Amino acid sequence: MEEQKSTSRLPLWATGLVLCGLTPAVLAGIFTQAAPVARPISGLVERDPLVFSQYAVHLGEVRPVGTVPAHFDFFNAGKTPIEIVKLDPSCGCLAPRLYDEKTRYEPGEQGRFYVSVKTANETPGPKEYTVKVSYNDGKPQERIVSFKLTVPEKKVSITPAEVYFYQTHGRADSREIVLEDHRGLNLNIVDFEYNDSTAQVTLGEKIVEGTTSRTPIRIDVPGDVPPGRHVSVLTIHTDDSEYQTIRVPILIWGPESNIQQASAEEIKQKPTPTTKRSKIK
Repeated sequence: MEEQKSTSRLPLWATGLVLCGLTPAVLAGIFTQAAPVARPISGLVERDPLVFSQYAVHLGEVRPVGTVPAHFDFFNAGKTPIEIVKLDPSCGCLAPRLYDEKTRYEPGEQGRFYVSVKTANETPGPKEYTVKVSYNDGKPQERIVSFKLTVPEKKVSITPAEVYFYQTHGRADSREIVLEDHRGLNLNIVDFEYNDSTAQVTLGEKIVEGTTSRTPIRIDVPGDVPPGRHVSVLTIHTDDSEYQTIRVPILIWGPESNIQQASAEEIKQKPTPTTKRSKIK
């Protein structure tokens, strides 16, 4: 009986060897079953249909000329027509405009839009602007491009670069802008144009102090202005070849209340504002 018991019972060291031999196979089976199953690729990420040849234009330090231009080229890489809905600049001074005012582009068709900066309106130093391009290819989408430059030390400046009036309370108001020449050349204003009959523009007397000349320009707006938002431009012409034309945007906010609807016939009969040009004698 003792002999049978001893033969039917394995020694502990033998049992350990058996378990050690089985463990790798068992563990391999467990981890094989737990391994993640590869998922099939459902599709690639779609390419943006509006593609620019350059998303950032960096001009570095520019020459102190009146206007610094730049442009952005793009094309329709999609399969459906694209409609450019809006060019929204980070600064109104960029005045972005589409080439030939074209807004619709067929697949594969190229386009271009322009921006520009008046250095006389900007403070010296590095500048970075952006333009958000809103378009529709069957659904509304957006792309953003950037425009960088460094404005050198001021030679000719206009301050402020933009003028705002908030005529919501029926009171007349005025602003003064100053054209300065820091070069000692005493730049002169030859004439100016203003394309809105709402405001009155008056040129002041030029003041010379050392190498700097200053010419004030006063803008008066009456208390009674049409409702809503009105954007106009004061264009200044000088006798300087580098700064022949300087433009100052003027924004006038009229009252929001008591807005009357005009009929189509009334709109047709309403006279179109004409540009007023004043010669300096």
